[in-house]
Amino acid sequence: MRIANSLVQCSAAAFAFAAFAAAAHAAPFDVYRAACLDTGVDLAKIRALAASQKWDKLSEAERDQLAPGSTTLEGWAVVSSGARHLVSISGGTAGGGAGDRAGSSVVSCSMLVPGADEKTAAKAYGAFLKRPPTTTETVDGVTTYTWSMQNASNLTLHYVVGGASMSGLSLSVSSIRK
Repeated sequence: MRIANSLVQCSAAAFAFAAFAAAAHAAPFDVYRAACLDTGVDLAKIRALAASQKWDKLSEAERDQLAPGSTTLEGWAVVSSGARHLVSISGGTAGGGAGDRAGSSVVSCSMLVPGADEKTAAKAYGAFLKRPPTTTETVDGVTTYTWSMQNASNLTLHYVVGGASMSGLSLSVSSIRK
């Protein structure tokens, strides 16, 4: 009976460790999902979330890492699991090159995470969207997973970019709304 009890305790400990490890790997996508996807890629909602959660302002070095030379990039650092997840947002209007979507609202939300695994993030993203990536392309050790979703009024593009030659993982969503 003592051996059976010990096995149950060891199994429970192994399960708890595996669950912890899985949660640690899911963290980058979870942070991204909360910041960019659960807010509907709505800039006002992202700003409100940043204020309510007291996200850190980006340092000059972080701002330069995301958009070299930019002094207007809007973004924050979300500290989670010991990492600084760099979230940035932008918005504007589609120009004439956008064809029938010219004049549409264009909004983007992106996150850069140091040292995260793109395969795990892509799997979590696909599960969230309930579909595999539309395209997957690897060039020079960098893999880009893309999901394209369109309806009568919106075109939404989702991206996961990462690989051994990158220092981190990039997750982003851009939406063109008529």
